[in-house]
Amino acid sequence: MKSIFNFLGSLLPKKFHDRKINDETFCVIDTETTGLNVKSGDRIISFAGIKVSSLELSKEVYDQLIDPERDLPLASSKIHGIFPWDLEGKPKIREVEHEISNFISTSSIVGHNVQFDQDCIVTTMPMSELALKFKTNPVLDTFSLSISLFPELESYELSDLCNKFKIKPEPRHTALGDSIMTAKLLIILLNKALEKGAKSVYDLNKIMKQSYAISKHLKEKRHF
Repeated sequence: MKSIFNFLGSLLPKKFHDRKINDETFCVIDTETTGLNVKSGDRIISFAGIKVSSLELSKEVYDQLIDPERDLPLASSKIHGIFPWDLEGKPKIREVEHEISNFISTSSIVGHNVQFDQDCIVTTMPMSELALKFKTNPVLDTFSLSISLFPELESYELSDLCNKFKIKPEPRHTALGDSIMTAKLLIILLNKALEKGAKSVYDLNKIMKQSYAISKHLKEKRHF
């Protein structure tokens, strides 16, 4: 019986405070969608992710176009550059959610405004293996971390942050391009957090939660 519990325990992520920043693997994700209103039927058309391990960009990359099983508005295509013909023959989200889950594994999940990506997945597949990842794995938002760690900045939009920190631009509003830029931003944020005494993912979560009070205080002065 003990061996069974040990096996099950190995499948679950470690507690946040046991996850040391220097040793942690972060899975930085991004999605592109048919639109911005998931609750009204917008769906994922692209999912990408890249790993950050030991404060360095990994070569582990996932990039997949997805059939949304609905129309793709031209207005959205003009933003991310994905058109209906690009999605012909591509798998549905249910057909790739297992391999996406395997890619994420027990890593901390990271995104810029990650709540949107989380809502897309949980709303589309509320009881799925992939949705469960957002309940079992730590989830971190580089938008919130940026506010907490660099409250003096004028903007926290991804492109502006990358310009500020001289991060090489990738194709914007593509899932893979945004994932890579966010991953490079994350490394800067992790190093800043370490300078401030953070040691674990639990500490990062505490720093992230400070952003609400900071942004509320600066609301009239800052553009987010």
